[in-house]
Amino acid sequence: MLSKTYTAIDSKNKKLRLGLIGARIDGHAGVIIDVLSLFEDIEIVAFFDSTPDLKGTCINNIPVLGCIHDATQDVLDNIDEFHISIGDNKARQELFIELKMKGLKFSTIIHPTAVISNSAIIGEGCFIGALAVVQCNVTISNVSLINTAAVIEHDNIIGEAVHIAPNAATAGRVKIGDLSFVGIGASIIPDIIIGESVFVAAGAVITKDVKKNTRMLGYFAKPHHENIYADIDNDNDN
Repeated sequence: MLSKTYTAIDSKNKKLRLGLIGARIDGHAGVIIDVLSLFEDIEIVAFFDSTPDLKGTCINNIPVLGCIHDATQDVLDNIDEFHISIGDNKARQELFIELKMKGLKFSTIIHPTAVISNSAIIGEGCFIGALAVVQCNVTISNVSLINTAAVIEHDNIIGEAVHIAPNAATAGRVKIGDLSFVGIGASIIPDIIIGESVFVAAGAVITKDVKKNTRMLGYFAKPHHENIYADIDNDNDN
């Protein structure tokens, strides 16, 4: 069940103790730290990251405690909620499913400058960036990212672990499947259905439905294999 969530704050009397899963300071984690600095009643108390060189270090005076899978129950009990600060859709979804089964709670983080309709429904663990717009009757599923200045128009349905990149825009009644990525500055016209694990390239204009597991470069679709990110890397090597 999706919940209506407008800030990551759920306590009026004390600071919410938040743990971030993913500690890449020059990536999505850095964006999350910056946004959370605007909330006086949220305290980031720990990072969790599987990178061996980060364990035992501090980032912005916040300790990196190693992989979340290795965290003891005592450590987890001292953290109120978690947020997965990882840009990779597949990794974010897998972590969310696994850790939800273990009883962890996840915060949705929304930048104060984002414009969110009162009728929008936003799932757990999502991120809504600065100047983003989420219009009326939109549903956004768990652990999805609506990045800086992205526009999600009315009556959209955004799946789980989707990433809408900066300045991308979806028109009315668009449906986007789980694990899909819509690149920076891309546009999607009304009533389009995009399947699961679709990659829409930066600046693409989508004027027709897109089948699952497809890359969209401009108006041309190209199927990918098992991992859209690996496919991109392989193309860049050629």
